[in-house]
This record gives sequence, C-alpha cells and structure tokens, in this order.
Amino acid sequence: MTSPGRGRILVGTAGWADPTLIRSKRFYPPEAKTPEERLRFYASQFSMVEVDSTFYGIPPIDNAILWAQRTPPGFVFDVKAFRLFSLHQTPLKVLPSEVRGEAEAFANSRGNVYLEELPDGLVSDLWQRFRDSVAPLRSAGKLGYILLQFPQWVTKRRHNLRYIEKA
Repeated sequence: MTSPGRGRILVGTAGWADPTLIRSKRFYPPEAKTPEERLRFYASQFSMVEVDSTFYGIPPIDNAILWAQRTPPGFVFDVKAFRLFSLHQTPLKVLPSEVRGEAEAFANSRGNVYLEELPDGLVSDLWQRFRDSVAPLRSAGKLGYILLQFPQWVTKRRHNLRYIEKA
C-alpha cells in the first residue's frame, strides 16, 4: 500500500516485441514464440511497458482488448500517441483507410500530411479513433500515460504551448 503523495514505481521497457530483444534469445524462453506468449511472459517479469507501435499507426481496438486480457491485474501500458498528434509529418498511407481519401487533398508531394494543415473535423475524428483504440486499456485500469513525443522543432512558443494544452 502506498502512502498519500507517494506513487508506485513501475519498471519496464519500450515494447515487448522489440526485434533486438527477441533476436538476443536471452530474455524470452524458447517456447515464447508468438506475440501473445511474449506479452504474457514479459508481463510476468515487468509491471509496465511503453507501446511504441501506436506512434506509427492507430491500432485496431481489438489490440488493446487482447493486451488487457493477456496481462495480470496492475500491469500498465504507457502508450505513445500517434505521430500526427505530436506534429510529425505523417505518411498518408498510415492513416486509417476510412479517412485516407479525405486527407489525400492535404498531402504534400512526398505523400505526407501535417496536423495543422488538416481540417478540424478530420483531426477530431482521428483523435476519437485514437481514444477509442486505447479505451479498453483504460476500462481495464491498465492505461498509464499517453506520451506525446514532439520533434525538436516544436519549441517553447505560444502556439505550440496552446497545442500541448489542447492535446
């Protein structure tokens, strides 16, 4: 039990499916061959994990349902926000297929979109899709924080601070 004002210290790594971790053959037992088996084993050794895959694309809701089911009570997922929300260029091809057509008009010649150039309605829709994708973790009491990893060009300026507050 923790005292008021004191929190739990959680220890973990950035991901349970990191290729280097798997290739090393030093962490997972030989029988842990599937993502499910690896997550279950990982969660038996650590109390939290940072989910980086969510930076690269908004995952299906089913992922979070399975993650919650495959981990013990008290296990925590710290989730990296989708790259668009932290003001990174975002390839059109990683947007959910249902909104790609609407976003296509805002893509640059390299096929990237930027949050500030997208219509507010589309941005709201994408935020809702992201929130929905992690909702099962929240419902299960397993959502820690949402990490917004901003690029180095997001400096201490009024409009950036307003965006951070809004996010």
